[in-house]
Amino acid sequence: MAPGVRRAVTSRVDNHDVLRIEWPEPVDGKIVLRHVETGEEREGTDLAGLRPGIWTVSHRDEPLATDDPGFSMDGLLAYAETPRDREIRAFRTSLGTLALTVRDVEPYVEVTAVVSDDGVIEIDGVIAYGEPIEGAASLVAVARKGPEPVSGAALFRGRRFEGVLQIEPMARTQVRRRVFWDLHAEVAGVRLPLAARLDDITDKKTKVRFPAQRVGQVRVRPYYTDTDSLAVALTFEEETS
Repeated sequence: MAPGVRRAVTSRVDNHDVLRIEWPEPVDGKIVLRHVETGEEREGTDLAGLRPGIWTVSHRDEPLATDDPGFSMDGLLAYAETPRDREIRAFRTSLGTLALTVRDVEPYVEVTAVVSDDGVIEIDGVIAYGEPIEGAASLVAVARKGPEPVSGAALFRGRRFEGVLQIEPMARTQVRRRVFWDLHAEVAGVRLPLAARLDDITDKKTKVRFPAQRVGQVRVRPYYTDTDSLAVALTFEEETS
């Protein structure tokens, strides 16, 4: 960093898409945002209307240094409680400077717990970026090829979601060696995908492992996809002598 460049103590995006910066002491000078791909620039900390992509943040014509890694699970869950179609996150780059990532979003259920045991898959979650829902719902498994959807009982309590899925109906339809099922919460004909996208775990597909269950020769295991969606893989395993 150049001599005299100020370092922010915290730098977060609040629920109203305003960049809140806390300095160790009062400072002056404008905050300038710059889109990495297009070079478009914006002054100020009101982030409404930013185009998707990565934006760098500068102060006094220098990249803004920050001590804040930009991650707080509680803060991200609170941010996701506001219905919106665009998500903005602050993060600290590998150089220790502040940047923003902007992406389009749609409502989904953020998975907070998965239990795979005793012939069922139980899932808890919260609605992200959508309106609260009250009442009975369904936990629906949709095969990418072949079988018809399979559903189980579920319930919404405001932002909270709970669902249970029996694995035997999925295993009963197994005719190929491997079948993948994507999971959704469904209410009033609308399906919300189940995913885990608010934490800072990268490459969940290889890092997060759920216990496998078996129905006869069919192995059933929940897993996260490349896009952090929750799915279930069913694999026919040949008997060994």
